[in-house]
Amino acid sequence: MDPIAISEQIERILRSQSFASKSQLRKLLEILFKNMDSQTTLKPDQVIKELWPEETRTKRSADVATEMNRLRHTLESYYNGEGKTDPLTIILPNRAAPAPDGTHETRWIVAQPRDVEGPPPGSRIGSRITVKVLGAIGALAGLATVSYVAVMMLAPRHHPKFARLDGTALRIMDAQGKELWSKNFPGGFDAAWFYQKGLASRIWFEDLEGKGHVSVLFAYSAAPSQQRHSSTLICYSDRGKEKWRWTPGRDLPELNGSPPVFLTMALGVLKATSKRPPRIVVANVDPWWPSQIAILDSNGKTISEYWHSGHLSYMTLADLDGDGREDIIATGVANGYDHQATLVVLDPDRVFGASSEVQAEFQIHGMGIAQERLRLLFPRSDLNRAALFTYNDAIEPAVQHGNLRLTVLECAAPEGCPIRYEFDKNFHLIAAYPGSDEFRSTHDRFYQKGKGAHTLRAEEEAVFLRLRCLVGCKSEFAPVAQTYNPAAAFEKGWITQTNPNGVWSYGYSSGFTNPITLYDKTVRNGINGPNAKYWLSSLVDTGTSPAAEYNNGPAYNDGNVDFLANEFLLVAGIRGHYSDLIFTAPVGGEYSIAGNFRGAQYGIGTVVGIVASGKVVFSSSVTSVGQLVPFNMTLSLQADSTVMFSAGPGSGTQNTGLSTTITRPCALTDQANSTSTGEITCSGWQRSSTVPSKQR
Repeated sequence: MDPIAISEQIERILRSQSFASKSQLRKLLEILFKNMDSQTTLKPDQVIKELWPEETRTKRSADVATEMNRLRHTLESYYNGEGKTDPLTIILPNRAAPAPDGTHETRWIVAQPRDVEGPPPGSRIGSRITVKVLGAIGALAGLATVSYVAVMMLAPRHHPKFARLDGTALRIMDAQGKELWSKNFPGGFDAAWFYQKGLASRIWFEDLEGKGHVSVLFAYSAAPSQQRHSSTLICYSDRGKEKWRWTPGRDLPELNGSPPVFLTMALGVLKATSKRPPRIVVANVDPWWPSQIAILDSNGKTISEYWHSGHLSYMTLADLDGDGREDIIATGVANGYDHQATLVVLDPDRVFGASSEVQAEFQIHGMGIAQERLRLLFPRSDLNRAALFTYNDAIEPAVQHGNLRLTVLECAAPEGCPIRYEFDKNFHLIAAYPGSDEFRSTHDRFYQKGKGAHTLRAEEEAVFLRLRCLVGCKSEFAPVAQTYNPAAAFEKGWITQTNPNGVWSYGYSSGFTNPITLYDKTVRNGINGPNAKYWLSSLVDTGTSPAAEYNNGPAYNDGNVDFLANEFLLVAGIRGHYSDLIFTAPVGGEYSIAGNFRGAQYGIGTVVGIVASGKVVFSSSVTSVGQLVPFNMTLSLQADSTVMFSAGPGSGTQNTGLSTTITRPCALTDQANSTSTGEITCSGWQRSSTVPSKQR
């Protein structure tokens, strides 16, 4: 068995629909794959460290076993469905059960050809099985073996689909892993540059001409030498013929005669519209500043360019507002504004000019005034400033479930003290919080002694919500949306036995639009795990149903229920009742409602729906464990009107997960505050600014 074939099979599984919504299981599979060569020495502690880096003190071997069991079930579901014809089977042996000879399985993961008879996916593989699994590609073991890059679009067989670096060669493969062609680069590859964000950000596969031929865009940078050179964007045909080359950047007088060295940090292709063909977007950076975002046509000709006095090294293309047109979303550091982390959003049809700066030494001249759609500055934390870090940095913008998420790093090591930010489709801020214990622990260690000794306070965290808006807002600061999350709010009402619980109520009914009776008792009886908490009715309780349920603990999977950590569930009644979660609007206005229902039990079969002001606005069904049924809508609600989320009986078991966040923009006169659960509230306190007036 070829290691390349194993690698391709893992990639096929990771990009499948079965694993599309299971980020934790994808991460676990990647960890196991990475350690295929060292399985006998792989210990649960190492898996915990990689799978839950922020929870190493609370996770145990039992949690790893639970996740392995979830992964087995999901692999089995995959191979029974979309993976039926795959050439290889990935199997997770049962390490706990002894073989007939009394020995214990030491392997975590095994691959075998599909035509080799053997146990089904997920079952134990005895020590006598002779299928030998060759080593897989490890993590960053030098340029000799760089792992495959999965492309973002499906391509027909024999069209370029994968790429890898092999010594001084770029190798291009089709969807089946067959090498189509290769190119040799005598100058080698800049390992540090390629590994900084991976090969995926340096290569792109796209039908640029709309003729069914997939071109390969490759941003090449040679191995370091005494004379540094800018990277080169090379376009190859699907047969490997070089079509054109493009060099980023230009010589600017602001660089004071220093020879520019621009490296392409991110690459993307705008989808074709009825009016425009595909366009190439390239984000390029001189080692410190400035940055260039260039738009190219399919022939490598520069159409337009935007210049930024900073370091925009991350980029994504996304249509957040659903108007059919993608925006260019870039993040990094704004040198001209106190080296603060920044977010820049550009309309692809208005990419020109240079950003306006308050620090004259960073102003780029002769380009005209840029027309950014949005330009935000993220506050540098007190830790960042006091510890004498020269900047904070916004990285990895990504669109998930219709929202934009990114991370701001507040320190240099070891993990960057991340602060997580999330925006809705209108770029209203809906979350800002420390992304791990690292920020809090680093902060508290730094301030543990001296006159100003203190731990991280709530008012310090609230500062994260004050994003200065240079362009694209009606106010000094970025608009903030008040958020409501039923999982975050559940505990407070359960502990105090209060129903309604703020804006949330829990009850049951006989149908989507029928009258609701509120639950009147709380229990924790060990069903569905030791951390499962219930709202029930003393009148219709049958087998702990119908119910509203919350898992206040780690993921729990006993082969019957698949309960995620901190997950909220609606449990349809065994005797036909619907379980309902009700949101009551505190004030009138436009509310964005996004999330999903999820199959949280094996053999599930429920109907799900959303009812707003008495009318069904969404309905569907959940028929398999792990299945996600997404929803995303904007509703105009009057004060005290309701939105009901409901799960009713269908053809199977009852446990239905519900993940949702409801957002409403705060008024411009409101002061946004963050609660201990991560929700955002609008206090109504008049904002005041201590920041100098904006300069556009």
